[in-house]
Amino acid sequence: MSVAKPAYHHGNLREALVLRGVEILETQGFDALSLRQVAREVGVSQTAPLHHFEGKQGYLAAIAEHGFQLLMDRRISGLSGLTDARARLVAVMKAHLDFSVEHPALFRIMFGPDIPQKSQYPELARTASRSFALLEACVGDYLSQRRIPSSRLRRASVAAWTACHGLAQVMSERETAWDIVGRAPEQMVGDIFAIFIAGLEHIP
Repeated sequence: MSVAKPAYHHGNLREALVLRGVEILETQGFDALSLRQVAREVGVSQTAPLHHFEGKQGYLAAIAEHGFQLLMDRRISGLSGLTDARARLVAVMKAHLDFSVEHPALFRIMFGPDIPQKSQYPELARTASRSFALLEACVGDYLSQRRIPSSRLRRASVAAWTACHGLAQVMSERETAWDIVGRAPEQMVGDIFAIFIAGLEHIP
């Protein structure tokens, strides 16, 4: 016999709706996510979410914002205790990859086409920018350590994001990932990041 979910009584309703949405994504997938279902499971009226979000897309933007904060926290955690600039750069890139594998449905909301105009949601844009800024800072530290001109920072940072995000896209699609990187991907991932970092020496 199934146990009914407790009704929502107090606190931050917006946060409760976002967190329940993330749970639905993680356990049931994107197609199961709807404002109506989330409202029902949290225990509020079907119109209650509309007081906090501008329709389904506004709700997805809030979920994406939450995802970028989780990614930021994951990156910060990965950097803990590391002082070597190269190790920190690898860690912050690998955090992006690991996050995509562990949260593929949330990753899709964050980076996919479901929110075509992300700039319409300032908090989402700011949180995503902070996450990228941490990656950029690690790239900058590495360039500085290697005495590579700071004028290359922007190009190197975009290249770093492309390297980790492209691999993350592959790895989050489990149906094809193993055909490309093999069934023991750790060594392959390390090699790919090493190839990228070596290429930083040669950015024009």
